[in-house]
Amino acid sequence: MSSAVLHEDKDVLEVQLANYASLIEERPEFHPNKEAAKAYVIGRDLASTGKFREALSYYLSASELDETSPAPWAAMAITLAAIDKPEASYKAWVETLRRDPTNSKALFMVGLDASMNGDYQNASCLLSRLHLQGDGLPTDNLLRDSALTTALQKIGDLETYELLKVRETALIDNALSQLLQGSDSVWLSVLQQLVDVGNPATALRLAELAIPHLEPKRQSALLSAMPVIEVAAGGDGGVTLSTYMNSAEDGLVYLRPRWSQPTPIAYALSYAAQSMSSVGATDAPIKLYETSLKLDPSDVVVINNYSWLLLQRDGASLQAILLAKQAYEADPTAGLVLDTFGYSKLLQGQTSEAIDLFIEALNVTGGDPTILEHLGDAYWNAHQRRDAIASWQKAYGILRSTDHYRMVVEGFQGMAYSVWGISIATSEALYDLELGGVMRRLQQKLTAVQEGKDPFDTRSLSPSSNGEQ
Repeated sequence: MSSAVLHEDKDVLEVQLANYASLIEERPEFHPNKEAAKAYVIGRDLASTGKFREALSYYLSASELDETSPAPWAAMAITLAAIDKPEASYKAWVETLRRDPTNSKALFMVGLDASMNGDYQNASCLLSRLHLQGDGLPTDNLLRDSALTTALQKIGDLETYELLKVRETALIDNALSQLLQGSDSVWLSVLQQLVDVGNPATALRLAELAIPHLEPKRQSALLSAMPVIEVAAGGDGGVTLSTYMNSAEDGLVYLRPRWSQPTPIAYALSYAAQSMSSVGATDAPIKLYETSLKLDPSDVVVINNYSWLLLQRDGASLQAILLAKQAYEADPTAGLVLDTFGYSKLLQGQTSEAIDLFIEALNVTGGDPTILEHLGDAYWNAHQRRDAIASWQKAYGILRSTDHYRMVVEGFQGMAYSVWGISIATSEALYDLELGGVMRRLQQKLTAVQEGKDPFDTRSLSPSSNGEQ
């Protein structure tokens, strides 16, 4: 592409963004006064010595003495962020923006929040104005344009979206240079924000480029986050697989939370696959399990989980059945192995064997609701209607339990915090992904029975997201 064309594209982009930026109201008339200025200066002095709470009272006083000034509100926003009050800080930035629609920090903070929360029209206006003010720090530029491209795409302005997208590679390279000096917490913060503004593909690319240049601790943070980021980006597992393989030193990979104790590559791939499954993927973890199994053919967890995902995707395929049998023969006492093997039997129509395996699995697990659903399905196929209904009712009761819900949600919170380092969905959403489908199926089955209908008339027997260890 010639330089003339590049300049022409830049001019068109600036015109397009100016159209959005012009939709923001201009700054209201400003009437400063000495009392307000004095209170503001005292607040700044207090904040500079770490007396943040005292400073806030002076900023608040300044804002009341002069309702038109943005300065005390911007200072409040910064101070509130310093004492870990993000919601209050955001509200202060909104007030800053009301008084000064050109404040770059306010445009950045409120614009990103608008994109994260689906207010794409407002995000397009705010971030376009910020973009026209010129570049700031490399990571801020990347976050700004990532949020803006998402917003433009969502409102259907694909022309401006494509013009802006051309800059992405250069923005990633510039941000990478800055972030290579940052801590693992800085890295995770930037990756989280890229995911939150709807651009996980950029987060994935940034992590992929950075990992070869990082020491073990920071490398472990990015490697652990990569599987869930790739799922959010709609990837097939290939980036995680190749990055893990290329990062292995003497067959070991660094992962959170025990980054100082490197993990064998086969286990690392299995763990990454489990993370992917936890956030709803099927094909991507299958790819990782395949390679993990080649590296360590004896890992029962991998064999079982690989089999389960194949049963989900392909039904009772020969490969899935053989793997389920292999896992069972290797460890016939593990509850989830028993469940997977039992489900393979159920899908083959071997109902009696399936019932025995599910009962044994329940004895081991202490009453897993998903295994109870499987047992109910097997009982129904065996024409043991009362036993089927009793199993479904028991499973439904467990899933409706507040204690069970809290336990699972807290488990996802712990996983996001200690292992992944970021979250691509709320813990409540992950609970629904993991068990919401089970609850809805149980409710439909029980309702159908109550109405005198066959619970499987309009839906095939489909596996839940259980079965993985």
